[in-house]
Amino acid sequence: MKLKPKYILYILLVTLVSLSSCTEKIDIELDSDRIRLVVDGIITDIPGEQYVKLTETADYFSNEQPKGVGNATVIIESQNGPILLTESDSVAGLYLMPDGFVGVQGNIYQLNIKLENEIGGYKDYFANTKMPLLSDDIDSIAVEWMPQFEGWVVRLYAQDPDREDFYMFNGLRNGELITDSIHEVNITDDRLFNGNYTSGVMVLMFNEDQLDPGDLFTLVLSNITKEYINFVSEVQTEIQSKEPLFSGPPANVSSNISNGAAGWFTSYPSAFSSTIVQEIPEEK
Repeated sequence: MKLKPKYILYILLVTLVSLSSCTEKIDIELDSDRIRLVVDGIITDIPGEQYVKLTETADYFSNEQPKGVGNATVIIESQNGPILLTESDSVAGLYLMPDGFVGVQGNIYQLNIKLENEIGGYKDYFANTKMPLLSDDIDSIAVEWMPQFEGWVVRLYAQDPDREDFYMFNGLRNGELITDSIHEVNITDDRLFNGNYTSGVMVLMFNEDQLDPGDLFTLVLSNITKEYINFVSEVQTEIQSKEPLFSGPPANVSSNISNGAAGWFTSYPSAFSSTIVQEIPEEK
């Protein structure tokens, strides 16, 4: 049946009136949540500054940086004995490992935190992690221009060990980290290539302006724990853009810190492989 224009107009008017009648402004009172400790701690086998950062949670609509938690005692214990971290003189809540410290594959590390004042009803917090073994049998990498994507892809050529592994991939451009936020790193397990040669599997993607021909690109391959890959995945899911009408409710991101603290304490080894970014091929 073909509707006449006047009937179509009538249906549209009725629909608009119905929608407008269902619209009501609602002011939601968001009470301040209880303050919790947030822990950010990573041990690697890479020489350089290593630290544990302690902050407090902030209100949802707060426009201020999280407040650092100072005057705490932070100790990391392992098979090699306890290490007392030193609080930074310039950054509140930043606790530094001794110069020259590097993590050891296979070691178990326990983080012990004793606060000067209670946060969330507790002064003492702890967490532990075991550094995985490194899969460092990398033959090479390649950075290729993808015209369909109008960007760069990084391909990995390596032998994957015959065991369950979990990977995190980062990228350096001329020595500077370009995957400098958690949503830009790539994480994956090895189910699709366990025990096999990867033969150019794509591990990172970049926009055109993130790399230039002639750049020295370095891939950082890190073996991470199953628990940490789940944590990173949860964070990436929560911070990605969502369609409000169709997205599910937000969920709490997991934590391995005791007594209800947020954040994660982990350790992982890394391998590096570099290549020069080639010129973009001319279109034929």
